[in-house]
Formats: sequence, structure tokens, C-alpha cells
Amino acid sequence: MSRLARLLFILLLIIAAILISATTGQLPAQVASHFGAGGAPNGWMSRNDYRLVILAFAVVLPVVVVLGSTLLPRFKDTRINIPNRDYWLAPARREATFRYLAAHGYWLGALLVVFVVGIHLLLLDANATQPPRLAGQVLATLLVLFLAALAVWIATMAIHFRNKR
Repeated sequence: MSRLARLLFILLLIIAAILISATTGQLPAQVASHFGAGGAPNGWMSRNDYRLVILAFAVVLPVVVVLGSTLLPRFKDTRINIPNRDYWLAPARREATFRYLAAHGYWLGALLVVFVVGIHLLLLDANATQPPRLAGQVLATLLVLFLAALAVWIATMAIHFRNKR
């Protein structure tokens, strides 16, 4: 499972970086990057600044999340906050626990990449019209899907660590 999660994460990072780099040139010199109620823009940035910010959110942030989960074995056990910590970090289960946490981190990283790419595509669409207008219903749908996936991610971890096997 960890291999699949890692492969998917890396593949999504590459696709996101290429997609964002390839499509940012379609944006106007001044990008409507923040929108208020009703989808009207109320914040702007240069195309180059937008490219840097969206790449940071699509690539750097997920990498930081994944690094955090894969570096957990280097932390003191008392700094790792999971239910039944003494049980799950006992020598017999320690390695499997850290593998599970790393895989779970890759899944969260992949989820973040997909969400930020979705935001980028929405902003591309919003800036394609004059005046720019954000599709609020599409944004709401994207946000609900992201939060639902995040809830599944949290529930999966909670269920896994709830029971002592």
C-alpha cells in the first residue's frame, strides 16, 4: 500500500507541476486570485507571483506534509500523538506503525495536490472571462469533495489506531 501511495503522490506532483507551468501562461498579466461573495474578484497578483504561490501550494506544501509523516521515526515516542501510543510503538509493531503513518501521509499529500490543482483550474476558468468571475457552485463542490475525502482519511486513521489488534 505504501508503494502505491508513494507512486501516486510522485506522479501527481509531476503532473501538477507540469499542468500549472503549462497553463499559467493563459492567465492575464494581473491575475484575479481572490474572490468575494458572488464570485467577484477582490484580490490580484502578477502572473509570475501567482505561478510561484500556486506551485508552492501544489508541490511544496504536500511534500512538507509527506516529509513530516515519513520522518516520524526520528521523533521521540512522546512527541508522536496517536491513540494507544505505547501499544502501537512497541517494538513488535513499531515498524509497521511507521509504514502505515508514512503511507497515510502520502495519501494526504496526494489529496492536497489534487485539491490545489482543482483550485488552479477554477482560477484559470475565472480569469478567462471579463470581468473575472469565480464559479461559486463549482468551488463549493470541490470544497465538499475535499472535506469528504479528508474526513475519510481521518476516520481511516482513527479506526486503525483505535483498536489494539
